[in-house]
Amino acid sequence: MVIRYANEKVEKYFSDWGVMKKKLPADWVRAIKKHIDRLVAADTFGEFASLGLGHLEALKGKNSGKYSVRVNGNVRMVLEPIHIDERIELSVEIVVEGVVDYHGGKDNWFIS
Repeated sequence: MVIRYANEKVEKYFSDWGVMKKKLPADWVRAIKKHIDRLVAADTFGEFASLGLGHLEALKGKNSGKYSVRVNGNVRMVLEPIHIDERIELSVEIVVEGVVDYHGGKDNWFIS
């Protein structure tokens, strides 16, 4: 699967794990790297979802169309599958939006 990033700042952190470790706790970085490795290994978004890892969940409201995977506790990595038609499971491209805690009614972005 092809992975893109929402902007240059997000790409900076996701392209250098050492830089990300300066910003986030090491256990979060390990979890994020595992998710990225699994996304790269999957051929489609549906294949990634079928692994059942990371508590993948569809987001609602203003983030409708995006998904999150658990990094730690309330912290999530937000993904947006890019799809050509209504069959989102066939998506072969993902945009990583960043890392956020969106619980408690307020978004606290760690990387965005």
